[in-house]
Amino acid sequence: MVLAPTRSAGEDLLRGLPGPGVFGGHVFTLPQFAARLAAQGGFACAPLSQLSQQALTARTVFKAIHENRLGYFNPVADRPGFIRALSRTIGELRLQCVDWAKLKRTGPPGEDLAWLGGEYERQLAGEALADLAGLYAAAVEVIASGVHPWHGLPVVLWDVPLRYTLERELVEAVIQGGSAAWEFGLEAAGAASEPALERVRRYLFAPELPPRSALDETVSCFSAPGEGLECVEIVRRVQALGEAGTPFDRIAVLLRAPERYQTLVEEAFRRGGVPVHLSHGGSRPDAAGRAFLALLVCALENCSAARFAEYLSLAQVPRAMKDGAPQRTAAAWTAPDDEVLASFYGAAPAPEEAEEAASSLITPAGWERLIVDAAVVGGVGRWRRRLQGLTHELRFQRASIAADDEDRRQALDRRIERLHNLERFALPVIELLAGFPAQASWGAWLDRLTELAETALRWPDPVVSVLRELRPMDAIGPVTLDEVYGVLEDRLRFLLRDPATHRYGRVFVSSIEEARGRTFDVVFLPGLAEGIFPRRAGEDPLLLDVHRVKVEAGLATKDDRVAEERELLRIAAAAAGRRLVFSYPRIDVGQARPRVPSFYALEIMRAAEGGLPDLKAFEKRAASATRARLGWPAPEDRNQAIDDIEYDLARIAEIRALPAAARTGKGRYLVEANAILARALRTHWRRWSSRWTQSDGMVAPGAAARAVLDTHRLNARAYSATALQQFATCPYRFFLYAIHQLREREEAAGIEQLDPLTRGALFHKAQHELFVELRRRDLLPLRASLMPDVLDLADKVLDEVAGQYAEELAPAIPRVWKTEIEDIRSDLRGWLHDSRAGLLEWMPLHSEFGFDTAVEGGFRLRGAVDLIEEQAGKLRVTDHKTGKKPVDGILYTGRGKVLQPLLYSLAVEAVLKRPVLRGRLYYCTHRGGYDELEIVFSAVAKDRILTLLETIDQHVETGFLPAAPEHGACQRCEYRAACGSYEEQRVAGKPAKRLDKLEVIRGME
Repeated sequence: MVLAPTRSAGEDLLRGLPGPGVFGGHVFTLPQFAARLAAQGGFACAPLSQLSQQALTARTVFKAIHENRLGYFNPVADRPGFIRALSRTIGELRLQCVDWAKLKRTGPPGEDLAWLGGEYERQLAGEALADLAGLYAAAVEVIASGVHPWHGLPVVLWDVPLRYTLERELVEAVIQGGSAAWEFGLEAAGAASEPALERVRRYLFAPELPPRSALDETVSCFSAPGEGLECVEIVRRVQALGEAGTPFDRIAVLLRAPERYQTLVEEAFRRGGVPVHLSHGGSRPDAAGRAFLALLVCALENCSAARFAEYLSLAQVPRAMKDGAPQRTAAAWTAPDDEVLASFYGAAPAPEEAEEAASSLITPAGWERLIVDAAVVGGVGRWRRRLQGLTHELRFQRASIAADDEDRRQALDRRIERLHNLERFALPVIELLAGFPAQASWGAWLDRLTELAETALRWPDPVVSVLRELRPMDAIGPVTLDEVYGVLEDRLRFLLRDPATHRYGRVFVSSIEEARGRTFDVVFLPGLAEGIFPRRAGEDPLLLDVHRVKVEAGLATKDDRVAEERELLRIAAAAAGRRLVFSYPRIDVGQARPRVPSFYALEIMRAAEGGLPDLKAFEKRAASATRARLGWPAPEDRNQAIDDIEYDLARIAEIRALPAAARTGKGRYLVEANAILARALRTHWRRWSSRWTQSDGMVAPGAAARAVLDTHRLNARAYSATALQQFATCPYRFFLYAIHQLREREEAAGIEQLDPLTRGALFHKAQHELFVELRRRDLLPLRASLMPDVLDLADKVLDEVAGQYAEELAPAIPRVWKTEIEDIRSDLRGWLHDSRAGLLEWMPLHSEFGFDTAVEGGFRLRGAVDLIEEQAGKLRVTDHKTGKKPVDGILYTGRGKVLQPLLYSLAVEAVLKRPVLRGRLYYCTHRGGYDELEIVFSAVAKDRILTLLETIDQHVETGFLPAAPEHGACQRCEYRAACGSYEEQRVAGKPAKRLDKLEVIRGME
């Protein structure tokens, strides 16, 4: 039987024994052996994982706070991290068999810890639970009985660290019950005449000065500018070792700070194509765990919309059933990720065949924006009311632009559909969160949380696996959701991916502690910089050394932790069979400051060379071992590149160093090997060339594209004034807006006022209803003597319209709604009083007059005229505006960007068959100053607008819609992401002849 620091280290020992094979060997770690003994002996207590121990500790602390039992720790008992620190300290005290009564006499911290430890033990006994200390004690009893499968076997102790009293008692019992025992551990002996690596093993931290000797290839050092490049340099050396014949599985990378280095090491080996075995798997932020935690906080904050949006942002939304509700997915069974619990569970059951479910994948695009627009703050009732209110609001907005802008109407249709999807999915999840009890037993919580994970997560397995570790806590309680969240938070934020099934043929990457009992040909030891390795040794935050010494139980102190840190460096040196390569990052990239090598790096050189090196000389020697640079992360020799990126950068550096005449064609392989790069470079060249090319927008369409464009000519489909106005600003903008119908992504914003579209719709609705009522009462045109009655009627109409809107829209913030309605009332009254409104001279005929018609020249237009009036047989068309009037005066089309007056006049003449005298824009609010912009619909004006339509149609017909913006248009264009910020400069170098007609439109004031 082999007891080893890790199971794989013991298995390596057995595999390495001479002979054809070893049979009948049993390999355990101490916790695994104790758990197996307890299980074999019919142990009546349920074992606790580390997570369950934290949960039980949390229950102890909550009880202490509730009963006001704490004194010294009371100010920090509810702080993050206290539960984890207390769990570690109580576990250490129990493993060291500390007497609680003696601990109580050490001072205020000891008093609190003694009560907490005693209460922790009472809960263990009361609920028949066992932590690691309990398992060790039970294992000793089983060994004493002499009835267990491994009794009488020879025992090998393979570098097992024995730090606690119970561990030593268990090992002594094992040795006494075995037929023979051998103990192997780390020794510092070696021969001074041996190579540098042997001298390091002999003299590392030795008090005497080693004899002077030269450094050889068995020990080497390098530095790199940053941890990432340090890992890349390791991979470069591993590749060289592999080419020289060293098997990958005889190479190890040992990390003192896995949380800092492991991801960087994994990425570097992936780039280099070198297989790697991560002893504890790859650590990644766990999207499923974080989404689950966001839902728990959502429940804690009364169904907070912000937390629900955070959950949505993590892309964990599951499949939906036919009715749109989330489909519950049962999590697969997985063995607990704990070496103690795994000893009590058998193999995973065979997976059941999944039934084919009629479901679809939910794509929550835009849901976060919808939640913000709905102004959901919290509470299941408000969720339901506000989502319904937003549905009605979007329908009102759609109705207000249905005849004016088909593109925006379709966009609103899509938003309404997304809102329906959100409502069908979110409400069941919100109701599940709202149904959480104030407090319950751990068993009840685990049932609820499992249901939530399987309902709201696309991949619930990692979360449910963690929840299963807490099953021994079923009877403990009652506990609150706050307490549950505190236990789960740290564990669920990061997912530990399982390592490869075997490490052979792969470079071994682990923490230094896991290298106990192992030997490799080559060991890489990164991170020997100040602050990384060694770590600063500190005292236990809950039981300082001054109190630990008083306990007289052999508790570890700061000096012991310093010794343990030194032992890690000895372990790394002992694991290297032929060569040790250590390194450090000489730049802290995150802080943009230099780093210095730690005294551990200098200690290795002292042991190897017989004296401390000069710091500056050592730094220079370490830096010269690699030529890596932050600004150009590639080797000088391209043949030493670990991947294509480094090779290309190295080759480009070589080409740049050549004379200009010798560079031609040297880098052509780049465009031949990478089609994407070739396309990007050619596109860049074409866009800056002196002729129009297909990279300048829609410029040279093929036959298929022309066929599509024919369906978008002005006589083939109807255009709104809003769409046609884009052409003068930039033809390519018109192409993207009106033909491709692309729109800028809306960003979520706080609700401080009504949406402009909703406000405009409400104002126009009130105007329309007022006109209907005035016509019904025969009050048109208005007379000054009746104005007081008209104003009262306007107030009444507005109150009715606002009441209908409020009933259906369910305003998110009543104060904002009331303020906006009063602003609209003021604007409505100002409009009625304003003489420029024309209500006293002109007779209104139609309001909200929608059209979709062909006009002179065969061009098709669509839109909605807010008001058509008559005077002496002539018509006037008015488009009401709620914004500001443009500063520049307008004679006809405002340089092609103000088309409503003339286009609407042209359309009304075509539909009503009556002459139109003028068209106008009326700014009918206080913000617009109740001003107007009136354009006489003369023969010249008609000729100008028809010329403009003909020009746009010709450009669509020929497919010439380039990115040719007017001056300054790129600075405020939402399509800059599509074509860039330098279109004005590029267009300046193109032939101007093809833009002549565009310039004619831009000259139409």
